[in-house]
Amino acid sequence: MPAVVRIDTGGTHGYQARIGGSVGYESKLFSDKKCGGKRKAKAAAIAWLEERGDRYAPRRFGPKKGIQVNNMSGTPGVHQSQLNRDGNVSRYWAAHYSIGPNGRRTHRSKRFYFGTRRTSEEARALAEEFRTGWVAAFEESGVDGVKQFFREWEEKHPGRKTSARKRPAATKPAATKPAATKPAATKPAATKPAAGKPAAKRPAAKRPAAEKPTRRSAAAKSAGKPAAAGRKPSAKKK
Repeated sequence: MPAVVRIDTGGTHGYQARIGGSVGYESKLFSDKKCGGKRKAKAAAIAWLEERGDRYAPRRFGPKKGIQVNNMSGTPGVHQSQLNRDGNVSRYWAAHYSIGPNGRRTHRSKRFYFGTRRTSEEARALAEEFRTGWVAAFEESGVDGVKQFFREWEEKHPGRKTSARKRPAATKPAATKPAATKPAATKPAATKPAAGKPAAKRPAAKRPAAEKPTRRSAAAKSAGKPAAAGRKPSAKKK
């Protein structure tokens, strides 16, 4: 079966067109660099397959005109289903579309619920109207026609808008500046004397020692004093 495969391995980046099956196998790589980008490389790969005949061309996105066996509406792409949320059953008619309001490929359905605001017949009629208008817009003007159809549909049927899924925007962490830290004031630690060792004592101031009286000084002092009362001077020996 013909196919276009994206290849991004090592230094190889591009689209490879492949043909296989009963007619044999054949492939060709279309590089992004040589073709001038991813889109041009993919378009070149598809064109290469189309040159080998319609039966080799890959299927394009678009409406399917065949009716499936389990289709109960009679309109391709319109079916009835239900949604069960915690025991609450909601019934609806859905219209499938493969190109969204932004022009990108997708697989989604426009739902029209019934039971409270509208009947099943009214919901089915809206689903068929949506599907028929979407197919006509695609066949007439392609992707641009589909975009215009969605805009006109929202104006005609205001309410819940049909929007494509949006990817959440990448959030960058906010840059945080480190807080300025002040050096803590340090007090000199009090030093205690080591245990077991007596603290060194300061030497006491020495007083001058009192002079002892010599024998001569004692005799001089006694000569100047009067003799004690009751004592007579001894007679000198001749």
